[in-house]
Amino acid sequence: MFNKDDLKRQLAEMNFFPWDTVFVTANGINGDIEGGAEAALDAVCEYFSDGLLIFPAHTWKTVNGDHFLFDPETEDTCCGLFSQLFLRREGVMRSIHPTYSVAALGKKAAEYVRCDDGAETPCPRNGCMGRLVDLHAKLLFIGCGLQGSSFIHGTEEWAEVPDRLSPDVLPVKIVMPDGSCEDRNIKRRYSSFGDVSENYGKLEEPLLSKGIARKGVFAESECLIVDAERCAAFVAKLLQAEPSLFSTKGAVPDEFYAVKKSIKISTSLLSCNTARLEDEVTSVSHSDYIHIDVMDGHFVPNITFGVPVAKAVHGITEVPLDVHLMVSNPSLFIEPFAKAGAELISVHYEVDEDISKLITLMESFHVKPAVAIKPKTPVEVVYPFLDRLAAVLIMTVEPGFGGQPLIEGCLEKARKLRGELRRRALRVDIEADGGITSSNIGLVSSSGVTLAVLGTSVFREKDRNAYIDRCKG
Repeated sequence: MFNKDDLKRQLAEMNFFPWDTVFVTANGINGDIEGGAEAALDAVCEYFSDGLLIFPAHTWKTVNGDHFLFDPETEDTCCGLFSQLFLRREGVMRSIHPTYSVAALGKKAAEYVRCDDGAETPCPRNGCMGRLVDLHAKLLFIGCGLQGSSFIHGTEEWAEVPDRLSPDVLPVKIVMPDGSCEDRNIKRRYSSFGDVSENYGKLEEPLLSKGIARKGVFAESECLIVDAERCAAFVAKLLQAEPSLFSTKGAVPDEFYAVKKSIKISTSLLSCNTARLEDEVTSVSHSDYIHIDVMDGHFVPNITFGVPVAKAVHGITEVPLDVHLMVSNPSLFIEPFAKAGAELISVHYEVDEDISKLITLMESFHVKPAVAIKPKTPVEVVYPFLDRLAAVLIMTVEPGFGGQPLIEGCLEKARKLRGELRRRALRVDIEADGGITSSNIGLVSSSGVTLAVLGTSVFREKDRNAYIDRCKG
């Protein structure tokens, strides 16, 4: 069960600060929370007490030709329970946009909600949604993605994408704070293609790959955190290249956003046909390393290659060996694998041995030392050793078996580590191992990974070297 302190800690772990401007979209919250939804909202409100907290309070589903009177004080929102609860909180202020209002809490809430005064389109650039860009806000999506996002709709409106606003206006009456009514003509969201906002989800992969978005967790709900300013600029460029980008469900074309990959490949033999070892090793000669997974059946639930295989592979190829020791007592294996030809050896931080002494042992046998961490191990544990390491190996699957899907959340470790290495001006390879294929290596590379371990995807190919070359970029 999660309590308020647990939820606040999770917000801190997502790199939020109490003084941030945050626009929250929530589609229910998974997990057992002490006090339920109200307590979850308490945690969010208390955490951002020094900032500006904003929720959508839209009414586009209910304000129409039959119900054309909008009273900000009484009109419910169509944005779900979390927004409705927030709207009724003491101190929360609501903008007077008749269909796309927002609710805000904080010292600058009154000034912020006035941005919607006079709005005649869903998300004008000088309105509350556009103001998120100027305030360098963060967009927090809890338990939902970008589908239906009014902020993305705003970027289409600001880019003046055709066929996004109704040709006719909706006459409405707004109840003003003094009780008087104001007449306004409002344009509504419209597209001849239907609800194009359902296609906004295609942005998630490019936003993650460019580092504009990252993932997190609140209770047990997956979160997406997006930099509003960078997102708006990036989407504007996409729409300039292809204004009808969101009119179809197809993915955003790579050429619209992909960065040139510059990444080394370490090919794992875990998925190769060991009965034809020489042919298999020769077929991946374009690799930067040959990755040898050493498992003892104790540290991980599998038994794989030993020293004789490493020695045999070293005799077959000139590609250097990258030995990954998934064993409980790596100090017993460093010397024999070094003598078998290993150039790079990784030991796991989680073993019950002194990491500093293991690094010294590797140095004594003139191999490049590396430390590996499992998916649940925070990357900060390797920081004390960075100035002595050639690489940090971030497991992007649970170690033990090949063919598992990439755990994207692990890439946040690579982003953090890249920042720490830059801060300290260190040249250390960031290696990632598990579930990496040609379809996600762009995301992996843009996260800061410089050495990617590929196995299953390589050995499925007929022309392995051509596949490796494509992955390198």
